Amino acid sequence: LKWLNWMLEQFWPYVQKASETIVKEELEPKIQAAMPGPLKHIRFSKFSLGTQTPVLGPVSVSHGKQNGHAGHELDVKMVWHCNGEIVLECAGVEVGLDAIQIDGEVRLQLRPLLNTFPVVGGLQITMMSPPDLDFSFKGILSLVQSFGSDIVASVVRKVLASQISERLVVPNQLFIHWMRGRETEADLEVLNFPQPEAIVRLGITEARELRGADWNYLGLKGTSDPYVSVHLGSRLWHTPVLQRTRFPNWGEAGFHDFFIFVPDQFVKIEVYDSDIGPGTDDFLGFVEDLRVIHLLKAPDDWWDLHPKSARTRSATPLSRSVTGQMCGQVHIVAHFYRLRPALGRVPRPIGTANAVAYAFIDLRSLRGLQPRQADGAVITLKLEGETFRSRRGKYKASNWEVSANPCSQRLIEHLYNQKGKTIDEIVKISGLSKEQVSAIAHARPSFTTHWHQPMTVPVADLEKAELEISLATRRPHYKVFASLKEPLKIKDVMNDKTKWQLDKLHTLEVESHVEGHLLQQEKLELSMRITLRCLSLTP
Repeated sequence: LKWLNWMLEQFWPYVQKASETIVKEELEPKIQAAMPGPLKHIRFSKFSLGTQTPVLGPVSVSHGKQNGHAGHELDVKMVWHCNGEIVLECAGVEVGLDAIQIDGEVRLQLRPLLNTFPVVGGLQITMMSPPDLDFSFKGILSLVQSFGSDIVASVVRKVLASQISERLVVPNQLFIHWMRGRETEADLEVLNFPQPEAIVRLGITEARELRGADWNYLGLKGTSDPYVSVHLGSRLWHTPVLQRTRFPNWGEAGFHDFFIFVPDQFVKIEVYDSDIGPGTDDFLGFVEDLRVIHLLKAPDDWWDLHPKSARTRSATPLSRSVTGQMCGQVHIVAHFYRLRPALGRVPRPIGTANAVAYAFIDLRSLRGLQPRQADGAVITLKLEGETFRSRRGKYKASNWEVSANPCSQRLIEHLYNQKGKTIDEIVKISGLSKEQVSAIAHARPSFTTHWHQPMTVPVADLEKAELEISLATRRPHYKVFASLKEPLKIKDVMNDKTKWQLDKLHTLEVESHVEGHLLQQEKLELSMRITLRCLSLTP
């Protein structure tokens, strides 16, 4: 793979520049928000990735199908020993991150496959699970000695893992396509935001013989306050904390739903002892090399826990014979369900895992906000008492370079988005070519506030569930700026008998408290697509 590693070396200066922007605009604010009070002003004073690029290889190749689109998949092993300079500063004291190592696997998916040249329509870049991340501290240790290295390390590690998951761990990905003008040949929405093939209702019901991490009255470590962290794909969840026990029993409270995209996804299960304060929890053990396919074969079983020292940075999966040591066991129960656009036999709720369906929402873009309001705008969804917030939006000026004037572009958008006309019908009306109409209809050039974010909302009652949508802007101070006047009834999505899909513009009405100079000259219209899938017991 010398050619692939050589290409990465040529791209590396551009990766450095792009990373600097992400660190300052996204990573640093999240680290500050997660730190305890005295460390809230921590920042990156220096950031360089260095000259050592990740080493790629070996590669395994397979053929697969995703949401009906065939493609070829390349799993590329990636190991990176960073020799850059990354320094955190707080209150004038600096501490450097040293020996940074990232070990993971990147999946490159050539999809969709076309019957005409160029045969391959795009490239998806994703990861099946978050990579292993390790680092230590160097330099002046005053900051670490004052507040504890575990706190800083734990917060930085969790925020980094979260940032990687939000961008690259399934279902999140980078999708690059070269199908401009041919958008009707494939569902680019589902290629950009893939939908899971199934659901696993995963239960961590109990554990036994856990290590005692807390001191008792005799001065011995005799008990723990355990909880379990479960990471499958980009979804992270924790069981409740149980007090003073080495034999916890979570029962139905230990169940949660996770999405399955491929059967070889890793299931990361770690057990901790809860302590007071961020970054102070004690590690009790983890399940080695567990994948979804293992749970399919053993859906109700006890699994050994191994200590942190069992982790290695080798390029091959760990085996039980290598680590040898055990520190208790955890009982895992897994119920698997298909996701279908049809009502059928639905599973019974288990604890808080009570969804009978999931709404997969492609949050695209908004038309009508001024540029200074668009940057940082947030969409909030509320359904059945739960709240889901988007990431911050970005303003992107309309600079669509096609041989069609702005009036023609708006006509095409109106006919496609609001009148439901097909591409062929719009071609006859507008007199433009099919390639032009297709490109404009899917680009939506007048929608200048962008999110392009997948959001997933569980539904417990299909008949009564209503979706509330609101928009908040940085000015004034993230107050609600506009909202959907009438909540959207989830059952209306089922009016599309075959796809269970609702793809339309939603008009948001400006709140009465908004000052006059902030009002828009045109309606606020939100472009989003909702796809509903019901859990099914049918094989």
